[in-house]
Amino acid sequence: MRGLAVAVAVAMAFLLHGQSTWLPLSREVERPFAGAMQRVGSNAHTAVRPYRLSDVRALEVNDSANTFSLLPALDRWAGVRNGRSFRWGPLLDAQVLYDIDSAKSGVGHRAGAGFWLEKDLLDKLSFHVDAQAWSERFPTYLDTLVRATQVTPGEGYGFGEAPAYTHYDWNGYLSWDPGKAFNLTVGRGKNSFGEGYRSMFLSDEAYSYPYLKVTTTVWKIKYVNLFSMMNDIRGADGDVADFNRKYTSMHYLSWNAGKRLNVALFESIVWSQGDSLYPRGFDVNYLNPVIFYRPVEFAVGSPDNALLGGGLNVKVGKQSLIYSQVLLDEFLMREVRAGNGWYANKQALQIGVVSRNAFKVTGLMLRAEWNYVRPFMYTHSDTRQNYSHLGQPLAHPYGSNFQELLLYGELVDARWRHSLRASMAWLGRDSTYSNGNNIFRPESDRFIDADGDPQNYGYHVGSPKGGTLLHVEMRSGFLVDPSTGTRIEASYMLRMRTPDSGDVAMANVFRLGLVCYFRERHPEQEVRYVLD
Repeated sequence: MRGLAVAVAVAMAFLLHGQSTWLPLSREVERPFAGAMQRVGSNAHTAVRPYRLSDVRALEVNDSANTFSLLPALDRWAGVRNGRSFRWGPLLDAQVLYDIDSAKSGVGHRAGAGFWLEKDLLDKLSFHVDAQAWSERFPTYLDTLVRATQVTPGEGYGFGEAPAYTHYDWNGYLSWDPGKAFNLTVGRGKNSFGEGYRSMFLSDEAYSYPYLKVTTTVWKIKYVNLFSMMNDIRGADGDVADFNRKYTSMHYLSWNAGKRLNVALFESIVWSQGDSLYPRGFDVNYLNPVIFYRPVEFAVGSPDNALLGGGLNVKVGKQSLIYSQVLLDEFLMREVRAGNGWYANKQALQIGVVSRNAFKVTGLMLRAEWNYVRPFMYTHSDTRQNYSHLGQPLAHPYGSNFQELLLYGELVDARWRHSLRASMAWLGRDSTYSNGNNIFRPESDRFIDADGDPQNYGYHVGSPKGGTLLHVEMRSGFLVDPSTGTRIEASYMLRMRTPDSGDVAMANVFRLGLVCYFRERHPEQEVRYVLD
């Protein structure tokens, strides 16, 4: 049955015609429109992704090199360029890699195939499904991650045994515009809230999930209600029937307060489906689309995991943006001022700047970003309700107790893309007791003092010292198909892990082949926990 499900699910999607459809959640596919969406005076809400196709089509973009495929005959046949209501196309990955690790070296590969399907059912109703399956032999550092977590980064459960794994992902949705201001989408996929390369709120790092999304756009305001079902895979040994279900309910309010200013509010709650003694399922109390969740928690006596955050984004110059996010789990001002590292002060912070056509160089994009996450952020006393899905964090891949500086430069010249991305992270680490690094450990699992009580103070970002992680990647490629983000690409990655003691771990990874960026890929990963 699993093989049949994979075979049926291998379908992929992107379209340029239906009004109620969405672009893929991919920076590569979004690139032709990103500058116009971000420019001064635009009313686009660029932190809410994926983007509505109708919003993108309203932009004044004239870039044929980034709009049409090099395969026009296939495009016309598949309906991408001729306005047919039914469209489809292939998605392909074919890469080889050579990994020079400090411990060993070897040849790896990534081979994937799939296709997309899309149908305009009515003028305001569209259907989409996409899927892809891969066979992959990872570089050593990612192979270690798959062994520890049982999942491939953002692309599903890793079936098989080292050194080669198979995995698959599929997305689909039914999108309906019941009115000019409303969109209702039900499906399976990913969503993201934030302007940065990372997001402290919700990113596309984790695997796809079922969701119901209600989007309201009025005047200069966009309001998103997102309800989803997540999985905790611990103890299931890959058996989907044994995954523990949990649910999330999120609100994201984006207000373009001026030509250069955007203010955002985010809130989320995570709760478990319960167990045989207390079967709970989906809590209808969290269906209210306009209330804050913390009062609901208090009203129903709930121990659920609630998060509250805000964003402030300012456009400077012609095409630059300063962006920020602050996310709070628990917060007590007197403890923050004391600076004693109270365990329950759980916050995450992001500050960044991105500039397009930087220094008046057409096609040059530069980004600098700092991410800071305190210990115990995103975890919970009931770890079934932590901020994760299928073994991965829903926000930053490093979980909590770290800070990261990221620099990113990209140059686009017609169909050529060249990029350099470097990140340095300072990591804390867990020991026999939790120091707030592992979001799958309860916050109560702290060091026990002489009185037999958990230690409440002394938890600071990056301590106990867990070392540093440097990740540098250079890419150069030629765009083949903008609608799926497919390009012929060569890349080189340097990864250096400096522990608090012992030898430095270094890896050099060379890649060459056909790369499909229909799904965003995040190679910066680190083993922060082991899932049983």
